[in-house]
Amino acid sequence: MNSTTKSKITELSSLPTIPVVISKLIGILKNENASMGELVETIRHDQSIISRIVSIANSPFFGYPGRINSIEQAVLMLGFNLVRSISLSVSIFTMFPIPYITLKKMWAHSFKVASLSGLLCSKISINNSGVCFLAGLLHDIGRGIFLAINKSEHPPGGIETLPKLKAHELFEAEKLLFQCNHTDAARWFLEELFFPQEIILPVYYHHDLGGASLSELPHKNVILAIYLSEGLIQEIDPDDLNDGQFSEVHSMLFKEAGFTTKDIEEIKKNFLLTVISANNFFEL
Repeated sequence: MNSTTKSKITELSSLPTIPVVISKLIGILKNENASMGELVETIRHDQSIISRIVSIANSPFFGYPGRINSIEQAVLMLGFNLVRSISLSVSIFTMFPIPYITLKKMWAHSFKVASLSGLLCSKISINNSGVCFLAGLLHDIGRGIFLAINKSEHPPGGIETLPKLKAHELFEAEKLLFQCNHTDAARWFLEELFFPQEIILPVYYHHDLGGASLSELPHKNVILAIYLSEGLIQEIDPDDLNDGQFSEVHSMLFKEAGFTTKDIEEIKKNFLLTVISANNFFEL
């Protein structure tokens, strides 16, 4: 662990300096009795969140026949969990000085993983698909964090090459630059923001279970959904800004979760339409 990197992430995520809307949204996330009214009131004055939610509500993902032109309509159409998840992820991602085209690609990839994990929820017996969706949206937040800290200190060809790498190659390159990987960074960041463990752990384990027995991990089913989604997206959309690789471990865990080869092929075929819609929506 690199204490310098961790301290910079801690500074980045210190509550007094982050937008107040993030703090309030995290409170809503942890409050089981939070209402739709509280959510709308929290995001009402943040134009970047409202515009993203309204545009997503009008996207082909949901096929709404009319035209959504207000946050109230969007919330009614998308629902509490989805709006809360999008609001949190938008507000966090916009904290970082990420180049616009990179931000679009990261958001598109995160949205695909979030959508696919939500699709897998029913088979993996997860009652709260909203948790899966939010963990999927935030699973690569560590990559945004690395772009936000110390960028000027790294030589050309260093941090700029990271988006082109995958899996273990990416981890090795990140450790050379930061002495930790982006899942470590995400975990520290989200812990500093007091996110619940049911979000933090799936984000932390989305690439590698680290030799841990999945059955022994808390929130194992959400971890499984995000882990499988990250691997499967690479199979469905190889050109995506995806740093994962489908492996024998993914195949084994799909089988243990009750998915047949036919099931997986059917998911890949059906989800391709979502991928196309996402790429069109994010203009990729």
